[in-house]
Amino acid sequence: MTAQRLIQSNGEPLFGIFDHPISNINVYDFQLLTPFGRPANRWQQWFGFNQFQYFGVISSELILGCAIADTKLVGVAFCYLYRPQTGEMLAYSLKSPFAHACQFAASPDAGNTTFAQGKQRIDMINQSQPKSRYLQVSLPKHGLTIDCHYCEHDSFTPMRICTKAGVNGWVYAQKAAGIPVEGTIECQWGTFDLAGLGACAHHDYSSGYMRRETFWNWGCLSGRTNDGQLIGLNVSCGVNETGFTENCFWLNGQLHKVDTVAFHYQKQDLFQPWRLQSYDGKVDLTFRPLGKHAECLNLWLMASNFHQLFGCFNGYLETVGGEKIAINNMLGFVEDHYAKW
Repeated sequence: MTAQRLIQSNGEPLFGIFDHPISNINVYDFQLLTPFGRPANRWQQWFGFNQFQYFGVISSELILGCAIADTKLVGVAFCYLYRPQTGEMLAYSLKSPFAHACQFAASPDAGNTTFAQGKQRIDMINQSQPKSRYLQVSLPKHGLTIDCHYCEHDSFTPMRICTKAGVNGWVYAQKAAGIPVEGTIECQWGTFDLAGLGACAHHDYSSGYMRRETFWNWGCLSGRTNDGQLIGLNVSCGVNETGFTENCFWLNGQLHKVDTVAFHYQKQDLFQPWRLQSYDGKVDLTFRPLGKHAECLNLWLMASNFHQLFGCFNGYLETVGGEKIAINNMLGFVEDHYAKW
């Protein structure tokens, strides 16, 4: 498959769902327009572009969530660990004014995305040949070291999507889930061998001119079914839905597209059960939270009210061919997120 740059020669992004790699988010070839069709000034062009990457790991013994986000006024990174069997949790957050500590890769499949602040460092490394993703975390102040990676084999198809956002913006997202992950995590609980735990990973690379004020729900699971099949789920509501949706799941690496998904939950009590249902009936899941990680900021021009809950899914997913895949107490995530970029 021939890779393409996202912004075309006419200055417009490609829109749609892609079965080929996007080699470069060449944002400097894009001219942002105001709502009245005039070229945006340099400050608007710079301020409007946001980026984030997320790397997650799920096993019955340990759950990991790690993210780096560049929102221009603030760079944010977090990393947390949760033990489903005991309910113990370790959580660490780092912030950098004007995102000085952040460096983002321009390609979804190659390059380093880094948050480095003193001796505290988080690296998400994307390698194209072979296609691999690495997470390396060194937080010596907290006694946390992570070195893990997974490979996307040629038969695996990520969800690659670019949709319109607001009047003149766009969002590119590239997602994967349900992939075995290897490596180690060292923390105050001890050393964990992820391959030995049978852990699976998921990944999200997103960038673009997102809506100035937005909200979304997101759901993800990653692991093995009772009969040993690899399964990964990525669904959302409120983002990447203008003409196309990112909703899908992977069964043994094969991507199965699904329709729009509704998230039913109690906004005032996020720990009550959630229900996720797709319009085409291919996703019907309940989610019972076990714990959550939250990040809340209100800086006038920029704000975030982020709640990522982890817990157990039950229900089913249905393939394109009509096969129903039973989901029994599989661990995963849901999200309730308000953002003003």
